[in-house]
Amino acid sequence: MLQEEVQKKVRFEDEEEEQEKKSDEELIRNPNNQKCPIIGVNDQFLDPYAVKTSLKEEEALELENEIVQYTISEGITAEELIQNLEIKLYPEREPIKKNNIVPAVLSLKTKKIQTKINRPPIDLVCVVDVSGSMIGRKINLVKDSLRYLMKILGPEDRICIIVFTTVAHIVTSFIRNTQENKPLLKKAILELKGLASTNISDGMNKALWMLKNRKYKNPVSCIFLLSDGQDDYKGAEQRVFDQLEILKIEDKFVIHTFGYGQDHDAYVMNQIAKYREGNFYYIDNINKASDYFILAMSGMLSIYAQNVIINLQSKDCEIVKAYGEGQVWYKQDSNNYKIQLNYLLEGESKDFVFEMFLNEDCNQNSITLNVEINGQLLKQNQEFKKELNFQINVSSEEEGQLNEHVEINYQRAKAGHAIGEACHLAQQKQYQPAQELIEKQIQVVKSSPHFENLALKIALEDLEKCKMYCKPKIFEMEGEAFLMKKERNHIVRQSSLTNLCDWNDDQQQNMEHLQNGDLQLSAAGSLKGSDSEVSSQPDFQRDIDFDNFDPKLIIKQLLKMKQFKKEQLELEEEDDDEKIDQLKEQLQQDKQIEIEEQEQEGLIQIQ
Repeated sequence: MLQEEVQKKVRFEDEEEEQEKKSDEELIRNPNNQKCPIIGVNDQFLDPYAVKTSLKEEEALELENEIVQYTISEGITAEELIQNLEIKLYPEREPIKKNNIVPAVLSLKTKKIQTKINRPPIDLVCVVDVSGSMIGRKINLVKDSLRYLMKILGPEDRICIIVFTTVAHIVTSFIRNTQENKPLLKKAILELKGLASTNISDGMNKALWMLKNRKYKNPVSCIFLLSDGQDDYKGAEQRVFDQLEILKIEDKFVIHTFGYGQDHDAYVMNQIAKYREGNFYYIDNINKASDYFILAMSGMLSIYAQNVIINLQSKDCEIVKAYGEGQVWYKQDSNNYKIQLNYLLEGESKDFVFEMFLNEDCNQNSITLNVEINGQLLKQNQEFKKELNFQINVSSEEEGQLNEHVEINYQRAKAGHAIGEACHLAQQKQYQPAQELIEKQIQVVKSSPHFENLALKIALEDLEKCKMYCKPKIFEMEGEAFLMKKERNHIVRQSSLTNLCDWNDDQQQNMEHLQNGDLQLSAAGSLKGSDSEVSSQPDFQRDIDFDNFDPKLIIKQLLKMKQFKKEQLELEEEDDDEKIDQLKEQLQQDKQIEIEEQEQEGLIQIQ
């Protein structure tokens, strides 16, 4: 029996090697790959809504599904939507003292709209790495995640799938997620296979081209980029930036990037996400890939407004520092900062931290800070503008009590800033200074009077983990990705699995449904034709069509899924054991180096 299995494995590996060899020969003959078939999608996948790889972008657009015209939501007015937006400004203490740097927080909160109204539909482009390293468990988890997205999305949402290896291919054009089209999308997803090398920028170029040249446009647009490897063509992030500059896409959209495992290029993925104010998700445990997808997608389901610009200025004081400058804050001059948000989510709280300085020469009893916010309400397709003036009392002697909300957000912002600085040091091989910088911030957080707050506990835990990851080998292996993710978690307030405090209502709801195996009450559930009828089935049965399959095939698929789940758990345990062994080995090496240094110092003293 064992001999038969070995022979099967050898035959399988030989077939894979032969296939890879043929593909390499084809690439040599045809470097642009204009007529190569889609990787993993065979010749019988010829439905008019699907796109073969051999088609050019222009031909793909000819097969694009027309969207159902989005109608303005009834039952709620633009004035009510504007009233649902709360803006507040808090200093660390009030009154504030002169000649002092004073932390402050600008808070935005959008109340959950109780009226049942349709949400704006989405155009989602999934750019999937199908290089050789994705073969097996990773590509299977990506398939599962994409199918989960189909369950969350509604019939007016459209999905475009692009895959990339050495070159990128369009698998499907923009297809509406209707019951009629779902079999086509599922077929495209299920037949994705891994092969060849990694070329991220080519995948992104095709995604941007498709967004730019859509015949029809849904109100909300988003790109998901998934990769587990290093780009084989260096400078991918710069090429993506150049393409953005060339295309000059006027429509608002975000780019969320998902880095799988230890081998992906965290820097490249993080930079690409930053270009359109998206999130970089480091998926260290690939069994949780669907969780990250649902978290990101749920945010896109609850867009309140787009193209939001917030101006903060004051003639009475100087704004000396803004946490997240270059990511969310943009300095105009010494007393004027601007915040830019592609999208503002419903049921969300955003806290922007800054520091202001009041000169000793100030003779006023109070200072004024002006806040102006404008953007477009998606549910009413209407521009809006809101202005507020905040007065803060001033004293030359006494200062008020510490504001808990400001203290917690200030400590989180400083923690994120310290993690970012430490990451930069570790990239320069300055591991010891990086650890010292984080340790200093750990002590600052521990000294906070609100140290017991859940958000600060999470920040402290993240700081301690980041310190451990700022060591040789460990940093290069997975520390860089971890630190980049945590920096954005605490400064930009990127959604994360570990911090429920930053989730909006839809993210909270959909994550609960995902964990319970029930997605029928998601934001898409309020739309007609959603996939709710299959969501009550157990996880391992969801993608089996019992009406069209032969009973023997059903049993075979169930057994296959059961075996796959068992293998997943075994591999996850192996990954954890390997991580622990690597950390133990690193600690032993550090200890040995420390002993040798002490012995060396002892010899010098004796001499």
